[in-house]
Amino acid sequence: MGHPTTIDSVPNELLLSILSLIPTRSLLSVVGVSRRFYSVALRVLHYRLKTAAALPDLRLILECYHPSAKISTPYLYCDHLYTDAVQDGDEGGRDHGLPTPTLGQLREVYAHFRPVAQEENRRARLRYPRRPQPQSETSGTQGDDGTPQTHTEQRLSLDIYLDDNEPFSQLCTATSLVKVGPKPGWFLSHLNMTDDVIRVWRGWLAAQASGHLTPTESEQESTKEAILWADSAHNVGLRFHVTEKEAEISARPILVAQGEDLAVAYKLEYDELLVRGSQLLLMTEKSEEQREENTSGKAIIIASI
Repeated sequence: MGHPTTIDSVPNELLLSILSLIPTRSLLSVVGVSRRFYSVALRVLHYRLKTAAALPDLRLILECYHPSAKISTPYLYCDHLYTDAVQDGDEGGRDHGLPTPTLGQLREVYAHFRPVAQEENRRARLRYPRRPQPQSETSGTQGDDGTPQTHTEQRLSLDIYLDDNEPFSQLCTATSLVKVGPKPGWFLSHLNMTDDVIRVWRGWLAAQASGHLTPTESEQESTKEAILWADSAHNVGLRFHVTEKEAEISARPILVAQGEDLAVAYKLEYDELLVRGSQLLLMTEKSEEQREENTSGKAIIIASI
């Protein structure tokens, strides 16, 4: 009688092909079946994380504005810059000579994006000018397929103003995954990722504008502190280059009491948008499921008014 066939006798190539067909949420539930499942499943997840940010027919959009500027601030497309690399994992080891990361390492992978302006939003803003402008302009053109074709002559930015003794300002942030429609502002699908309010503290603005590390702060800690996280789980964050502006004040007091905070203004230039790779991967798969369920062909319209 021959030996019974076990999972360990299945070739790695066949197991890899099978697990590659399983959605990510379901795949995470089987990583504990055996060490081989763990190793091969993590290779599948690692590959998906590296390719998720490519978004072949999807676009990531960002809305970021002061609560008083909700209507007049347009959304921004986000161009993918890079995705964090993953080092060899201690737990995963190597499978047929290939490095296998750990689940913990995969969770810390972030995709980095650069917010860019869209031509239709630039036109809408120029038609209805106001002061102060919450976003600065950048040159760009709109492709035939609705994807952005921008030139980085000037980074997008927003301004934050703090009155006397005002400890913080607020920024409403929302990120969404969309499928671009046939016309600018038309989306065939729309999936919200985050929708939160960020408090931007006076002390944080001053520290970022000065660009100096505290005596007890390392360069790595300073880099983390430079990110404004949109949620407590740190799934989405924004990194800005902060510079102090001359506040528009009619008259400054001659004498200022100790500990009193004067009105200040800061310019926040978008450096990058960070999205946790695992969340982006889950959202892309959810968007695909949503598209398969919706066969009506109706479009969602998002436009500046």
